[in-house]
Amino acid sequence: MVSNNSESSVYRFGDFMLDLDSGQLIRDGADLQIRPKVFELLSLLIKGRGRLFSKDELIETLWPNIIASEESLVQIVSNLRAALGPTATDIIITVPKRGYRLGVPVNISPQNSKSPRDYDVHYAKSGDIRIAYQVIGEGPLDLVYVPGWVSHLDYGWESPELARFYEGLASFARVILFDKRGTGLSDRAFGLPSTEQRMRDIQAVMDAANSKRAAILAMSEGGGLAMAFAAMYPHRVSALTLYGVFAKREWAPDYPWAPTAMEREDFYDEIQNGWGGPIGIENIAPQYANDPVFCKWWASYQRRSASPAAALALAKMNTQVDVRHILANIKAPTLVMHRTDDREAHIDEARYLAARIPGADLLEMPGDEHLIFAGDQDAVICATRDFILAHK
Repeated sequence: MVSNNSESSVYRFGDFMLDLDSGQLIRDGADLQIRPKVFELLSLLIKGRGRLFSKDELIETLWPNIIASEESLVQIVSNLRAALGPTATDIIITVPKRGYRLGVPVNISPQNSKSPRDYDVHYAKSGDIRIAYQVIGEGPLDLVYVPGWVSHLDYGWESPELARFYEGLASFARVILFDKRGTGLSDRAFGLPSTEQRMRDIQAVMDAANSKRAAILAMSEGGGLAMAFAAMYPHRVSALTLYGVFAKREWAPDYPWAPTAMEREDFYDEIQNGWGGPIGIENIAPQYANDPVFCKWWASYQRRSASPAAALALAKMNTQVDVRHILANIKAPTLVMHRTDDREAHIDEARYLAARIPGADLLEMPGDEHLIFAGDQDAVICATRDFILAHK
């Protein structure tokens, strides 16, 4: 039976806030005034964080001392959906003949909790290099997030969009974030790191975080590293989820979707002449290209993540990415997510991966955003949650 103990917490989902202490469901500052049983049902689904509740389980919990019919439950669900409005069917999901579950990510804000920006940064030793990492969330499984080109653990929390993305992942998993060597708060190494060194860095971070086995989520350039790690260390990867990734970063006759050598040279020139500005924003997050606040943060985020010389060296290293030969060796359940009009990585690159990783699922999403936390980030979070929980 589902526990129904009260918690001193505020839960945020979509445009709503559920306050357990006050018994309020709030949207845009207004109390929606729902009935006690409706509030109780919503609380159960929220605390379940996407878990499927059977009809019998819900009936026993909502009406513990009386005999209630399925029609009573259906009526409460109907009342809840009426309160939630037009998006209710996306929030409260009916699983035919089985039950109900929540369909959106949940952010939890315990009373007197620390700011997300205050999450401690730890260091894992990998050879002579120290890799910075953070652990957030207390979900039932571990999720390692492999970022794209460059990252910065501390400054990432300064973006409301990125902070919401991290919190969305932490709503269902114990999330391990890290800065790859040479970026962010991690040590700078002499020379360019090899894929083998970067894989050992992931091992070191997982060991330091006491994670023996974890799901992996990777975006963009982080995808090559994540796929190589899954192929090399299958016993440490429960599931692999990829967003906006590619198998090769430079054009070839048998891989015609990647940038040409000239296009990569143009990118190098942009780094050399424009580092410190919001490089690439019009391609990776077009919805924010004219947003001065986001552009200012993005420019600072890149500057803090890598020096101009390091950014150029990493860009040239990423051009050499080619993991086509290891795709057949990936044994972990794999989900390939990609936006159909992504301006930075062509949708056919996702189709290529899904066709060559054994048993991989392909999820094509609408939109042109390449940045994982731009656009409809809830769709990415929910798809990741559902997939990794099904393969934990």
